[in-house]
Amino acid sequence: MAITIKDIADKAGLSPASVSRILTNRGRFNADTAKRVRELAESMGYLKNQSAADLSQKQSRVIGVLVPSEHTNFADEIIKGMRSKAYELNYELLIAFVDVNKEQQLQTVHSLLSRKVLAIVMLAVDIEIADPVFNLLTNTDVQLLSVSNQLNNEIPSISSDNYDMMHQIVNYLYENGHEKIALIGSSNSNSIVSKLRRQGFIDSLAKHGIQYNSDFIWGTDITYQTGLDAVKHFGTPLPFTAAIGSADIISVGILNGAKDAQIDVPKDLSIVTIDGTEIAQITRPILSAAKQDFQLMGQLAVSALDEQELAPHAVFFTETKIVPSGTVTTINKNN
Repeated sequence: MAITIKDIADKAGLSPASVSRILTNRGRFNADTAKRVRELAESMGYLKNQSAADLSQKQSRVIGVLVPSEHTNFADEIIKGMRSKAYELNYELLIAFVDVNKEQQLQTVHSLLSRKVLAIVMLAVDIEIADPVFNLLTNTDVQLLSVSNQLNNEIPSISSDNYDMMHQIVNYLYENGHEKIALIGSSNSNSIVSKLRRQGFIDSLAKHGIQYNSDFIWGTDITYQTGLDAVKHFGTPLPFTAAIGSADIISVGILNGAKDAQIDVPKDLSIVTIDGTEIAQITRPILSAAKQDFQLMGQLAVSALDEQELAPHAVFFTETKIVPSGTVTTINKNN
């Protein structure tokens, strides 16, 4: 027999109306009481009819999440943050994966919209204004939010400041004597994040009086192979003393490619990775990183949707910090 709200109320010593309000996140209750009721409901096997609850509240508690099908460690971290905050605020996440195929993207977005979601959150998804998917999304009443990417003034975003991040990295490398620096994995001309990083990289070099070499920005795909191929592409000896990997997976490729080519890291090549997720902690040596707080991005995304105060032009930046480790060495600037 299915467990009902009355069963939970009897067990908790509360009225069914109070239990119902707690489980649907309506009204104010003592935090300990609300926690006890939710734990009782879970332990007793209560299954809420979310569709009926949404209808009664005239507002969905489901958040759709669009995730690129190309696996990235940072997307996992954002989802962890979203899940913890969604549980706290009594929301559910409906995660859907999208690839580069436009028909598949349209079909996925149509499917999410048919579920009567409260909002659609896009995790590092690049969509151009003229794109049919963009038109479909912006012509609905569903709240939109971009996380780990800045799309345009029509969609609010939560991300790191990618332009400023590059200044932090170049400053760090320059302080350690590096002036010949490569940026690997940010040459995609269509990616907004790549554009911001390239400009930040170029402007930071200029600030230090370093002449920009366009050949030193190489690689489009955020893959392990991009890092491996970068070492092969530039050959030995490398024409630079430091490389910035645009994602941890790229930086692991650079590190292993250097090992294959018998290039000593960090003696002959210093590496700074962008992201600083768990994968950056398991390499040998451990990767020096520009660490982004992806779990905080996820938590802020759910909180912002819950508060319903997102303006179309709103941009929220989370902090990025340099975490030195074993892949950067100090060199003599005359080298």
